[in-house]
Amino acid sequence: LQSFEKPAVRNPDPQLAAAGIDTSFLKTDKNNVGPRLGLAWNPNAKTVVRAGYGLFYGRTPSIMVGTAHSNNGVNVISLRVSGSQAPKYPATLSAPPTGAAGVKPSIFVFDKDYQNPQVHQASAGVEYALGTDVSVGASYLFVAGRNLQRSRDFNVGTPVPVTYSVQGGGNLTVLRFPDMRPFSSFDRIIRFESTAKSSYNGLTLEVKKRFRQTLQASFAYTLGKVTDTKPDATAVVPGNAGDDAKHASNPADFEADRAPGDNDVRHRAVFSGYWDLSYAKGSHGVAKAVLDGWSMSWIAAMQSGQPYSERVTNDLNNDGNRFNDIVPGSRNTHRVPTAYNLDMRVSRRIPLGPKARLELIGEAFNVFNHTNISFQRDTLYNFTGGLLVPQLNLSNPRLNFGADSSTQVNFSDTQRIVQLAAKITF
Repeated sequence: LQSFEKPAVRNPDPQLAAAGIDTSFLKTDKNNVGPRLGLAWNPNAKTVVRAGYGLFYGRTPSIMVGTAHSNNGVNVISLRVSGSQAPKYPATLSAPPTGAAGVKPSIFVFDKDYQNPQVHQASAGVEYALGTDVSVGASYLFVAGRNLQRSRDFNVGTPVPVTYSVQGGGNLTVLRFPDMRPFSSFDRIIRFESTAKSSYNGLTLEVKKRFRQTLQASFAYTLGKVTDTKPDATAVVPGNAGDDAKHASNPADFEADRAPGDNDVRHRAVFSGYWDLSYAKGSHGVAKAVLDGWSMSWIAAMQSGQPYSERVTNDLNNDGNRFNDIVPGSRNTHRVPTAYNLDMRVSRRIPLGPKARLELIGEAFNVFNHTNISFQRDTLYNFTGGLLVPQLNLSNPRLNFGADSSTQVNFSDTQRIVQLAAKITF
């Protein structure tokens, strides 16, 4: 149960009250019952079947509560005056000084039907033993996110289709909001809602070899898909700094953003293992001194790239947010290149008498120093003067769109690193 203290003062504006916008409303969700169910069944000595279901709840982030508390549409404006503008004590300003323009306030408010986010998770799998130390398995995981948070600016009018020309040929039709806001005394009126949805479907195939004699290894491949309507609980920054790409591209139609999620990884394969190379345990002399005590472990991973959208500079749809505009129908239709990574560890254990041992360790991360691209240039058009201008790289006759803009490694966020260590156990 997560409860909130409601602010004592609400916005006195009669226009808001008439529209049912209560800036003191913070709902307490009292029905967060999360059942769990799991089972395992052995139909025979070599097979096990597992299944499970759980309902999980998330908390409402404090940044949302704090933003709603502190942004109820009543602005406090600080003015610095000097000379003849400054009133003489004990006089007070009867009106703002000449030239001091008023700022339309923004409001952040919780939706009347707001609920804490919830996730339904269900899984089923089967594992079969091949011999004494090898098993194969297949499992399926389904995750459904419901009542996920999002921020909606509902102080916008009804959008109308507008067609713009593209420099060099062609045109693009977009839904554009009118300049006049329905509540003209305010800028944005952001409502925190729990209306976003997401789903994940994943099939995993796995082969495992338990440690026996000298080797342990496993290989797993996952075919997965994430689909959502662009949920995000952190797009809550007020004022002009509130321009945020995490806002829905069309606050009047969230389904227009239904697409693969930002964290969608369609294919992922992981191969890991441990190999004890101490084949000289029974040897003597030089052979034992050189060859005994060695071991090696590794993790190799490969995954398909995550998606990204085609974006437009400036405020194409005129919703007041210049960072969230994407080319209509293009959300997450492109992907960064496939990424792969190999981390390895080699060590040797050297006895130091009957009660101590020295271990020499060498580790390498991103062994092949492969550049894994995590971001691409996603600006397709520059929107200026009612014209869409393709983003050209003048030093290279091709579009900047899709070019690499980051060389961060998806798995470790580093270039190749080699580290050496020595450890004494006694």
